[in-house]
Amino acid sequence: MNAQQMIEHLSAVTQIANGNWVVNTFVSDEKTARRKPFLNTENELQTGFKASFLAEEPNDLKFNSIAEAIDDLIKQVAIFVKVFSDDKNRTVVHPFFGELDFEYWQKFQVKHFTHHFKQFGLL
Repeated sequence: MNAQQMIEHLSAVTQIANGNWVVNTFVSDEKTARRKPFLNTENELQTGFKASFLAEEPNDLKFNSIAEAIDDLIKQVAIFVKVFSDDKNRTVVHPFFGELDFEYWQKFQVKHFTHHFKQFGLL
């Protein structure tokens, strides 16, 4: 994954929370009960963690430049905040952690962004 692919990946996963990318997945209550508490820790996502719904190879680039990809990521984050602000009771299924509200999506996003920013030496 190159830098632009990473930014587009973060944007795409943010679209799951926004409701703009529906990932056909089911996470059992049992798995959610085991996995979700991780989001309350200071622990980081494991290096090499691979979500089952993602392709083996990074997706082809969607945008013509990294600047366009960054603009889209900023837009997706703004939508993320808005859709949860508009509906305080909103929950969206995360493909690994299950049903998450805004607080838990934020916790996931921090871990996810940190994971990739460290990968690229940005943190």
